[in-house]
Amino acid sequence: MLASKVAAGELPPIDERLPQTPAVVGGRDEIGVYGGEVRMIHFDPVWFVSNYDWNAERMLYYSDIDLRTIVPNILDSWEVTPDGKTYTLKLRKGLKYSDGQPMTTEDIRFYFEDIYFNKDLSASPPWQFRFGGENVKVEIIDDFTAKLTFAAPFGNFPAHLTRMEPGNNPSILGPSHYYRQFHAKYTDQAKLEADAKANKLETWIQWFNTHWQWGLGVWQGPDFVKEYPIVSPWRIVDLPQEGLYMWERNPFYWKIDLAGNQLPYIDKQRYDYITTTDMAKLKLVQGEVDALGQHDVTMFDYPFYKENEAKSNFKVMDYISAMSDRAVLFPQHVLTEDKVLDEIVNHPNFVRALSVAIDRDEINQSLFYGTARMGQLSPMPTSKYYKEKYGSAWAKFDKDLANELLDEMGLDKKNAQGIRLRKDGKPLTYMIEHPGLRVGPLTSKFTEIVAAHWREIGIDASTKEVQESLYNERLNNGLLHCGIWHADRCTDMLLHIEMRWYIPTDQGQGGASSVWARWNQAADKTAEGLVEPPEQIRKYYDLFAGMTSTIGEDERVKLGQQIFDGLAETPLSIGLILECPAPLIFNKNMRNLPRPKAVIGWDSYGNSIYHPEAFFYAGGERA
Repeated sequence: MLASKVAAGELPPIDERLPQTPAVVGGRDEIGVYGGEVRMIHFDPVWFVSNYDWNAERMLYYSDIDLRTIVPNILDSWEVTPDGKTYTLKLRKGLKYSDGQPMTTEDIRFYFEDIYFNKDLSASPPWQFRFGGENVKVEIIDDFTAKLTFAAPFGNFPAHLTRMEPGNNPSILGPSHYYRQFHAKYTDQAKLEADAKANKLETWIQWFNTHWQWGLGVWQGPDFVKEYPIVSPWRIVDLPQEGLYMWERNPFYWKIDLAGNQLPYIDKQRYDYITTTDMAKLKLVQGEVDALGQHDVTMFDYPFYKENEAKSNFKVMDYISAMSDRAVLFPQHVLTEDKVLDEIVNHPNFVRALSVAIDRDEINQSLFYGTARMGQLSPMPTSKYYKEKYGSAWAKFDKDLANELLDEMGLDKKNAQGIRLRKDGKPLTYMIEHPGLRVGPLTSKFTEIVAAHWREIGIDASTKEVQESLYNERLNNGLLHCGIWHADRCTDMLLHIEMRWYIPTDQGQGGASSVWARWNQAADKTAEGLVEPPEQIRKYYDLFAGMTSTIGEDERVKLGQQIFDGLAETPLSIGLILECPAPLIFNKNMRNLPRPKAVIGWDSYGNSIYHPEAFFYAGGERA
């Protein structure tokens, strides 16, 4: 595909486009062939929640062989001092962005000095870069080597690097040559202010932040995205209409196969914007889509997939979900406008009662056809952190116990309709809010079934769908009774880095309290408006800090299990599914796909750790 451009002098030859030490992608079923286009869908006009995994490159990777060993990726190597404080990071010499510009440690220096440590752009760096209470010290050794020194041991830092993409926040670097044209230190501020106002913004800072957004060219595609330099296998080359994105191979992609062929094998991608799962199913049976990912499929539709598989051009895969269909409910433990309900939720009996009131077997049979293993929110059974009591805690259906627990709280009086009365005499109403497809295709069905179960124990429960932005706004301000999200962060690739579903470390999406999470994230925990969590939650934060700091993996697991031991006794949230299938779908001609029973979800960055750059069509074309 690129030969004519090389011949015409529009591109340098391959040996000038690859780094000195390309990343070699081995362990695939076979050496592929070039050609073809992959057609996919996404449910947002700009965001690629269904497709990011095809293009997400991080500093380091988890190996897809054991899902536990960290291996080089953008970073060619890394070393750590025995005390776990200083990391020496080496970039791949000659690795280039998609515009042909080299990636060097100038990109690291710029990211810290001109963004994270620049008070105009950052109130404070992300917590990873002030771990130990001080900003990380950055030392540039040469064009490809840098040292990061933390104030305290940061034994889990390599695991955090497996989540850091260039240009994201947090990350350690981005394309500084691109950012300079929007930064007042490198470009005339008056010009930047004029550009900002011409684009209906107030300051150069807002103009800079427009071009320093999370996931540009991988997760989202604003109208200027074609200009943004990436290091992914494919790059956006055209936006013919709203929501339609055309991609082509990145000529400067830095990975090769075992035979020395530059990847990716597949030439092009096409993302079509649709609004419903029914449209996705229609495109599937009409042969208009070549891959449906973890956000697009559900076991509830498995009969439909299998009925149409033989007569269509797709195949249904047998994977294990680390996201899809794994619903978890998040009662919010800080309710800023209802102090009576706040007191009720924080009684340890309340979440226990809500959990045992749910007939998980009914959910399994009606939505999963009996294929799921039901249970509490916990690590997956294959995790080093897992104990059987975590998955079974307060997860056995027992309506009598649920009623007993609520009666013990003083919620033993009811109105004429059988609804329990609060101490202020008002009926106990409880609302589950959710952002629909953003969580998953089954979200509405999950919440309707659960609300019905809760009504049976005298709670006036209901559910409604809201836009994701409103959902997060209400969650973050303590206005939402109960949220729902998918329970990823459940494997040894991610749960020890991001504990947000188990303890409230981060705002938005879910967790026991986004209000407590705001306190946890704050650099100044005495700032006005923050709500300090109770002692037990602060103990969990300390244990998580220990998990982050310790160099020893065994010690990290022991600390994590102390958190899970506490949650098994007094749960903060309510899981439904312990393990379930993920029936991802691919074109019948596609090869080098993840093997059966592969774990796929946010923990694996979707398909990313299984190297979609090495997927290919037999014969170079789709079926």
